[in-house]
This record gives sequence, C-alpha cells and structure tokens, in this order.
Amino acid sequence: MMYRHRVAMWSKQSKNDFANKIIHRIFSSLFTASVALAIAPVASQAMDMNNSVETFGSYVLYHWQKDPELNKFNPPQIITNVDSKTKVLGGCISTYNGRTALDVGGTSYCPATNTIYVVQDQLSPLFKYFGPASIAFVVSHEYGHYLQKVFEIPYEKVVSELQADCMSGAILGQGADELGITSRDIINMSEAAYSIGDPDHGTGAQRAYAVYSGFGLSAEITCSKEDMKKLSSNQIKDPVFKQLASQRSAEGVDLSGPQVHLKSISASLLGGL
Repeated sequence: MMYRHRVAMWSKQSKNDFANKIIHRIFSSLFTASVALAIAPVASQAMDMNNSVETFGSYVLYHWQKDPELNKFNPPQIITNVDSKTKVLGGCISTYNGRTALDVGGTSYCPATNTIYVVQDQLSPLFKYFGPASIAFVVSHEYGHYLQKVFEIPYEKVVSELQADCMSGAILGQGADELGITSRDIINMSEAAYSIGDPDHGTGAQRAYAVYSGFGLSAEITCSKEDMKKLSSNQIKDPVFKQLASQRSAEGVDLSGPQVHLKSISASLLGGL
C-alpha cells in the first residue's frame, strides 16, 4: 500500500491563552500541511534539534541491528532538515481535499524512497515545550509507519496511527538511559500525545496509553494490531487507561514505573519476546 503519512503534532496545554492560540494554529497547519507556520527556530535551537535527530538516528540503528527480525531489512534513511515546501519530484505525493501535493509538508515517512523527512521548523514548538525526547518521539512514530510497511500490515485509520504511537514507545523503551529519557519525559510525551486527539489518530487518552504500552508499562496490551483495535474501541480494563479517559489531561496520572512488560521492537509489533 503506497501512502504518504503526514504526522500530526502535539502541543502541551498552557495557562497562557495567547501561546495556546499560536501553538494550536501551528499544529492545525500540520494536519492540513498547507498553512505557513508562525514560529521559526533560532539557530542555536536548530543546532540542538539537529543533535537530537542525529543522536536518535544512531540509537535506532544500534537497536535495529540487535533485533533478529529488523536486521533483515534496511532501516529508512533520515533527512534531518528540509523545508515544509521542499518538493520531492518522483517520490511521494499526497492528496488533501482533492489537491495533489509534491511538497514534503510535515515530518513524514515516504515509502517510495524509504525516507523520513524531518521538518524542523514545524517541530520547534514541540522541542521548545518538551525537549529532545519529543523529537525522538515524533521520528520514532514515523519508524512505526515504516514497520507497518515492512511487515505488510494494512493501514487502518486510527488503529494504525495508535500502533505507530505504540511503536514509538517501544523504540524509545529499548534504551531510555542511552537517550537520557526519564519517566518524566515519557509522561511529557504522553501528555503531548494526549493534548491533541483527532478522528484519524484517536483520542488523547488512547494515544497516551499507546505510548505507555509500547514503553513496556502495560500488563494488558502490546502494539499488535489486535490490541490496538481494542484500544481504539476503548476496550481496556487497566485503571490507568480509565483514569486517562475520564479526564482532559494526562497530568496527575502515574505513567511511570518499571518497564517489566517491555519487548523487543519487532516483538512489540508481532508478538514474542
């Protein structure tokens, strides 16, 4: 199945109404991939983001080679800093409201060229509020879409997006210490995922729990498509999910704990250890 995924971004709720409006407008543009962003990163921030992407890329390649299923395939290449209007001729295209687009748009995975495009000007608000872990989270979500292609898992709205969220947790969970990711970072990333739910990607509670599950914190589900269908239908008994679903934010929900249910990247998706 050939498709171009344009990732949805997340922003953290803020007490500052003006900041909320600006960030909401930025993230709305990522859903449509057609509105120019109002915030651009400063040079030092871009450099930090470059370092974050490069560090994460090296991290994934290391764990990719260790995984007995993934090392059979070439991982996608990452182009770390393109403009949202950069055109990829002969590569991936997308359509929105009947309009065909050749531009990169947002941070996305292109199956035709096996490439993840990182659009840093669109990620800068996420980086500003949640730090380097958020960049790893977004890019690993795109790796999740690559894995769906590799293992020929048909795309299904909501279910496949939750699965990519779950896989981001599984990828980051392989070596949280290596990336300097703490339980607080995971909570923040879950909060980011929680902040914007939409009909294509699932509710905030579903997205936060998907990350939580992939990270090895759920005793109930993995990242399998069957389990993600359960999650998309809210058929989860875990009190953590019930608490997430009953409130408007992940704040105050204990999303920390030992990763006693963590599996390898491929096992999180396919079953096994």
